[in-house]
Amino acid sequence: MPTLKQLVKSLCGFLDAGEDLAVATILTRSGSAPRTAGTKMIIRANGEICGTIGGGLVEARAQATAPEIFATHQSRTFVFDMTGDDADSMDMICGGEVEILLEYVPACEENRIVFDAWQEALQTGRKCLLVTPLPTENPQSPLQRCLLHADSTCFGPVPLPEEIRKGLLEATRNCRYPTLLQVAGGQFFVEPSFVPATLFLFGAGHVCQPTAALATMVGFNTVVFDDRAEFANRQRFPRADEIVVVPSYEDCMANLDIDSHSYLVIVSRGHRHDQSLLRQAVQTDAGYIGMIGSRGKRDKIYHNLEAEGISRETLDKVYSPIGTAIDAETPQEIAVSIVGELIKVRAALQRNHD
Repeated sequence: MPTLKQLVKSLCGFLDAGEDLAVATILTRSGSAPRTAGTKMIIRANGEICGTIGGGLVEARAQATAPEIFATHQSRTFVFDMTGDDADSMDMICGGEVEILLEYVPACEENRIVFDAWQEALQTGRKCLLVTPLPTENPQSPLQRCLLHADSTCFGPVPLPEEIRKGLLEATRNCRYPTLLQVAGGQFFVEPSFVPATLFLFGAGHVCQPTAALATMVGFNTVVFDDRAEFANRQRFPRADEIVVVPSYEDCMANLDIDSHSYLVIVSRGHRHDQSLLRQAVQTDAGYIGMIGSRGKRDKIYHNLEAEGISRETLDKVYSPIGTAIDAETPQEIAVSIVGELIKVRAALQRNHD
């Protein structure tokens, strides 16, 4: 399954080639619906798809409606209740409800320019919002979106009024996930450009390699750190978003942009490095901190850090031994265990947002 960055890259490629598209986007979800707001699926005129909005009847309905979207050049929304009779008939047991926007996206210059700009923002991490005004009437003509930057400048074919810009920026000040907003009497679907979950991996050894690969596959922005260039390099980590060779692990987190949507995984090569890294990690605002190792190793490091004045309450928030309990033994199995735990924590964060 492609990440958002990969999906938008594909979307831009299709538009640049002059191909009109239908794009299905989850606007809202409730209950235990399988995918989150902002999840997209591209439907091409030949029926091929890129991405997924959860499979099953929801996805089948979007694909079945796509020819109508191509024929009429009009977008529409529909709500799918996965607790109703239709869901029962398809053996869908997720529960919950999703609202889907099925949008006609022509390969016009305006769309190419805005989506190319959004792709660049996603690649560089520049903070801005992709804003799609949603008319209240349904069906809808092709939608016109724009990019809204933090300084209130607007990039797109139809600039938003200043009142709406300020309202959207205020409402999304701490927003990391796509959301549906009512501002100044209008309805807007807002998608932040930056990656909501950044995974910082400290230690580029044999466990880090499969962990980085799996984390990238499931949508984390993955950054790998090590003090050895022969370990932290593009050959060993071809899909990592960033690779950093640090002079030392001491104070290596000082200048990192770590917040509650950051995930710190400590898998370095020794107790001394792990202790230094954990000392730094617990002083950040990271939403997740995990450290590899046995309970004996963990307890020894905790004892040393408590002697330095770090509270037990702070240390008890660390996930250690790291990973879900699946009796993992090989580096690849340990990576599955770690990434499984990361997915679980990320999902809890998303539910809190919803």
